[in-house]
Parts: sequence; structure tokens; C-alpha cells
Amino acid sequence: MEIEGRTIILSTPEELLPLITQAVRTAEQGKTTDAPDLPGKKLLAPKDVEREFGIHQKTLAYWHMEGVGPVYTNFGRRVFYERAVLEEYIASGRVQTSESIK
Repeated sequence: MEIEGRTIILSTPEELLPLITQAVRTAEQGKTTDAPDLPGKKLLAPKDVEREFGIHQKTLAYWHMEGVGPVYTNFGRRVFYERAVLEEYIASGRVQTSESIK
């Protein structure tokens, strides 16, 4: 169908779903969190946080649900944590013992 020099493609949701699914899979394959440059990444997915900082993904999810823990960023339904925010959050919980005062 053509309207005022523009082509309009009509499609049903059933026809679009496989195309969108394949496009998302292709996009996901292009980016991997297992890349060796992980220390340089500014935004970390929960599995990256677990691997790098040792904070389990379920702990992050619980904190998220309870409204505590480090500040996060949402992109759609995905959650990401800024490296600097995580480092600051961890440092804020640091306790100085009498041994470290000496």
C-alpha cells in the first residue's frame, strides 16, 4: 500500500512476533557480558555485579524489592548498576576496627 509516496506495510502481530524475536536475539548476540573488558564497563547487569563484586543476583533483587541497596538504572525491564555507585555503596559500609586504627 502506498500513501503520499510512503510505503505502508500491513502485518499482523502473529507475523511480526518471529521477526521481532529474531531481531532481539541477533542484537543480544552482538553484546556479551563475558567480554574481557568487563572492568571498563560503566553499567553492570546483576550477573556482572555478582561476578565482579560477589553480591549475589538474588540479593540485588531482594534489595531492589525492599527499596534498599545501591541505586540502579532501569532500561525497560532490565536493571543496571553503575560501577562507581557500587564502589561507593560498598565503601559506605566499611567499618573501621580498633586493629586498623593502630
